[in-house]
Amino acid sequence: MYIFLYFYISMRKFLKHTCALILAFLVLCSTFSFTINEHICGGVKMSVAIGVDADNCGMEMETNIAVETTMQQTPCCDDVTTLIQGQDELPSQQDVDFTTHTFIKAFVYSYIFVLPTTDHEKAVYKPYVPPPLIKDIQLLDETFLI
Repeated sequence: MYIFLYFYISMRKFLKHTCALILAFLVLCSTFSFTINEHICGGVKMSVAIGVDADNCGMEMETNIAVETTMQQTPCCDDVTTLIQGQDELPSQQDVDFTTHTFIKAFVYSYIFVLPTTDHEKAVYKPYVPPPLIKDIQLLDETFLI
């Protein structure tokens, strides 16, 4: 019984802390902005990097100024940069309209005051069994209540 109660309380604390960390991480990630750089060579994705330049495949075309050809050569490699923009501002309490505010107040009131909470630990005691009576001490000492 004690083990189950201890396990239940510790699991509840663990879940609360885990949910708080996940929500904090979600808010943090939604405000980040980052770039994804890709190096594509011949239609095949050769390298992908987040936040830094992608590695080259080494097949860049060298242009020789002395020798010009009449045929225009197209490069086989291409660099693609994708920008993922995060939120600049998080919604504040002033952005909440009246109906949402009323819902939040009703939800908090019902959660705190109406729903029963199980956080209170119940004191569980084993029934006390007195030691076995070997000799009657009151008769031995001759002490009686008057």
